[in-house]
Amino acid sequence: MDLGWGRRERLGCGGGSAGGLLVGNAIARRPDLWHVCLADVPFVDLMVTMADPSIPLTAGEWTEWGNPHDAKFYECMVGYSPMQMIKEGVRYPNMLICAGLHDPRVAYWEPAKFAAHM
Repeated sequence: MDLGWGRRERLGCGGGSAGGLLVGNAIARRPDLWHVCLADVPFVDLMVTMADPSIPLTAGEWTEWGNPHDAKFYECMVGYSPMQMIKEGVRYPNMLICAGLHDPRVAYWEPAKFAAHM
């Protein structure tokens, strides 16, 4: 029985901080599936953020995320960095992208840059 729950017009996703990396991937890889997305202080510019050791927490996270300065991690990381996956001319879902001025993990310019890139 088709109840209509799976229609794009009714499907949304949301995530914040590292969960923003997940929803950034979801909308970049399959924008046709989503009608709306809430990105709450999303970590979406993986390559730029993780390449800057002056950002608090970054170098300490290399053991978990990988160091983009190391070729063995670079290709993998660029493959799931939402900022690098956004393509011109693609219809992406409606989005609410929030930033936090005092968030210690995701700088306010990262979601702002993502919104501008979209």
